Amino acid sequence: MEINQLLITVALTVTTLLVVAVGLQLIFALKELRTAIKKAGILIDDLEKEEMKFTQDKTKDKTLVKKHLALHSILDKMRILTPRHTAKTKKVFTKDGS
Repeated sequence: MEINQLLITVALTVTTLLVVAVGLQLIFALKELRTAIKKAGILIDDLEKEEMKFTQDKTKDKTLVKKHLALHSILDKMRILTPRHTAKTKKVFTKDGS
C-alpha cells in the first residue's frame, strides 16, 4: 500500500468516526429536546387548568356576592312590608288607662 492510500484511509476513518460521534450527540440532544418540550407542554396544561380554576373561583365569588345582595334586598323588602309593633300602639292593660 502506498502512503497516499494509507493517508486517505486514515482520513476517511477519522471523518467517519467524527460523523458518527456528532450523529450520536445530535440524537441525544434531540431526545432531550423532545422530553423538554413534553415537560413544557405538561406545565402549560397545568397552568391553563389552574387559570381555569382561578377564573371559576372568581365567577363563583361573583355569583356568591350577587346571591348575598339579592338575599339582603329580599330581607329588606320583607322588613318594609311586615307590620311593626312600636310604642305608638295602644296599651290596653295599663294603670293610668291611657
